[in-house]
Amino acid sequence: MTKTITAYLVEVEQRTIRTVEIDPANSLTDIRRHIGCDLIDMVRVDQHHCVVVDDNGLMDELPCFTELQDYASPLAGNLLIVGTDAEGETVSPTRSIADIAGMLTICHPVLSPTFETLNGPFVFGSRITGFAVTLKRAVPAVVATA
Repeated sequence: MTKTITAYLVEVEQRTIRTVEIDPANSLTDIRRHIGCDLIDMVRVDQHHCVVVDDNGLMDELPCFTELQDYASPLAGNLLIVGTDAEGETVSPTRSIADIAGMLTICHPVLSPTFETLNGPFVFGSRITGFAVTLKRAVPAVVATA
């Protein structure tokens, strides 16, 4: 029987992070399935942890993105955080899920309408003249797994 690897899955549109299992015998297939892409890249968090990300994620339209503490580029799509051992093999993370969540900020745009007041002899009220776009930021919420 093969022991599974624990990983942390960040589901960016839900703004959550949760624990998932990876089968070491099919790790690449499981990783791709969890983050929802075919081409992956790894971003080093520290000496023992990496974020697995969609290699082409920044090429698509984005409903949101994630910022990783001390990393200059935004990360697109769902993310999977894994541990790495001395040989560079994928293992379970040694840092807590809450610690990893605290290093991530999910950013999503919010549209706020702008209005003008209408005052005329036969019309009064307001109408929307446009939208202002702001970025809201949130640390992913840790979701308990059964």
